[in-house]
Amino acid sequence: MKKFITSLILSLVFSLTLQAQNQLENFLKEGIAYHDQGLYDQAIASYQKMLELDPHSSLGHYEISLSYMYKGDYDLAIQHSDQVIEAGGRLLVPAIVVKASSMSNLNQVDDAIALLEDAVEQWNADVMVYYNLAICYWKQSNFEKAEAALIAGIYENPMHASSHYMLATLQADRGNRTEAMLAGYFFLLLEPNTARTVKMEQLVRNFYTAGVTLTEESSKKKKNINIALPASRMESNFSTVELGLSLMAANTYAEKKGKNTDVFCSNTTTFFGLVSEVPKPKEEVAGDFTMNFYVPFFSELYETQQTDVFCNYIGQTKPGGNRRWLDKNKEKVKDFEQWVVAKSRKLIGIKEE
Repeated sequence: MKKFITSLILSLVFSLTLQAQNQLENFLKEGIAYHDQGLYDQAIASYQKMLELDPHSSLGHYEISLSYMYKGDYDLAIQHSDQVIEAGGRLLVPAIVVKASSMSNLNQVDDAIALLEDAVEQWNADVMVYYNLAICYWKQSNFEKAEAALIAGIYENPMHASSHYMLATLQADRGNRTEAMLAGYFFLLLEPNTARTVKMEQLVRNFYTAGVTLTEESSKKKKNINIALPASRMESNFSTVELGLSLMAANTYAEKKGKNTDVFCSNTTTFFGLVSEVPKPKEEVAGDFTMNFYVPFFSELYETQQTDVFCNYIGQTKPGGNRRWLDKNKEKVKDFEQWVVAKSRKLIGIKEE
């Protein structure tokens, strides 16, 4: 009889534990669904139910900290991320990112940088650690360190679109035309159909005509095409590329004659062709990510005649044509996607598993 009672008690405990676990999972799924819809108050309510069942749940504290951060309640985000950091485990680094991002948004940028740099030194920092570190450095106008952090993050994960987006923006702000365009094109490859895609494509388009202006002499009714290249760019590795882009833009102005034709794809092909002719160093150039990654990537893309699939792939936001082309060329697209990943991993130095 005693054994029967013991077995019954154990069975009841197991049943209650299983029921509680199922409830935790349901609240978690519910909270994530709300969060993904931008319904942060509802998500927080679901996570709070999780924490009522298990006050020490690192996953519950992490998810609620994330929703508080997105909602803008940074103090509460820090409070819950601290619970995760104290517990340690697999969510330690993601919780550090949430805390640092929240601190940065509270204008505690120095403290956020210290926290992230400590994570780099002590833990296996992922791309999000470096990306948020770059954001903090950018806020301090320390663009060199921001660039270094972005590049370090890309070496952790070359497929992180936001790092390439931010790197393109940073290079554009510095006036580094070719570097910005190459980073921008790689972002378009990784994120071809979002609102950011439209912004990045416009940035790249603008660079095609940078420094080229059209003026008209009213007295003679004569139009003049003016080309201006900064001296610093003429001394860069990409002087011939940028001169070629300017001459191409001038030629377009001369032949345009009022026509509003979209020559983005043909310009892209020409640009990659110019990049492929840039002298390649035999070994990696220390501190020059553009020469070590973007130049060989896009050079091979051009030399293997993949610009057509590339242009259609990055044009997924355009109605009609591009989508139809992708649907009709599924095998070619699949091969291209596999090439992109394999080539990127090789350039970064990630060995195939």
